[in-house]
Formats: sequence, structure tokens, C-alpha cells
Amino acid sequence: MRFRFWLSVERCLVLNLIRLFRIREGSERVARGFALGVMVNFFPTFGFGVVISAAFARLLGGNINAGLAGGALLGFFWPVLFYLNMRTGSLFVSPPLVIDDLDDVTEKTMSALVWGQTFTVGSVLNSLLTGLTVYLVLRLVYQQIRPGALAYFRRHARDHQRRFRRPSRPRP
Repeated sequence: MRFRFWLSVERCLVLNLIRLFRIREGSERVARGFALGVMVNFFPTFGFGVVISAAFARLLGGNINAGLAGGALLGFFWPVLFYLNMRTGSLFVSPPLVIDDLDDVTEKTMSALVWGQTFTVGSVLNSLLTGLTVYLVLRLVYQQIRPGALAYFRRHARDHQRRFRRPSRPRP
């Protein structure tokens, strides 16, 4: 059961990476869409982060597929992003509850702090800094890495299908 879950996660990841690198538009629109998609992950979206990322990318002139890929990138790391937001925000605003390490991030502390000033300041700063960094890096390297990355992910997908395809039933 666990193997099938990770297999489907890997397939979804490879498919989205192939879709991302197949985009033929200019590197500026791709970088903008991907950066806007990544920025949404720093805010509590209650499971709608990927959809919001695509809408946000479309609204601000980025590529929708790149926004979807960026939105799906950090969704699994929400506790780490929450901790990072609290640590960054606590540099400017003192929090009502103290979070010293990642083990202190529980459902109780998240619900108590998610709408506070410390979290808001941290999430805005982290999303802007991360979005700007991702935009600049992707803007510089997208056209150079696109052909090689696309060939690599296509080759990986073919090998993956060959290894894990269910054997077909013999015909009578």
C-alpha cells in the first residue's frame, strides 16, 4: 500500500516536471508563474494552494502550468514553512507563544499562531524573498537547462514505465 502511494507520487512529480519543461513560452513568463506558485505555499490555503497558485499566476501574467508546478512543490513541507515563517516573523514582532524547534509545531500552536502578526510578517517576508530568488534563478537558467532536463525526465518516465508496468494478461 505504501509502495503504491510513493509510486503514484513519483509518477505525478515526473509528469508535472515534464509538463513544466515542455513549455515553449519565454523564460520570463515561466519564471514568473513558477515563482508566484511557490510564493503561495507560505500562506495557509487549506488544501487549495495549487488552485490558488494557478489562478495567481494567470492573474499576474505568468504561465499557468508553471504556477501549478510551483504550487505543488512545497505543499508537503507546510510544518517546515510554518516554522520558518514564525522564526522570521519573530525577528520583527514578538510571538505570543514561543516555538524553539520543529517539534513545537503542533496543531494547537498552529491554530493559535496562524493568524497572528508574527506569522503574517514572516510569511510575507519569506514569500517575497523566496519568490524573488526563484524568479531570478529560473529566469537565468531555464533556457539552458530545458533541453537536457526534458530529455532526462522523458528517459526516466520510459524506464519507470518499463519497470513498474503491470504484465498484460495473455490472450486466449
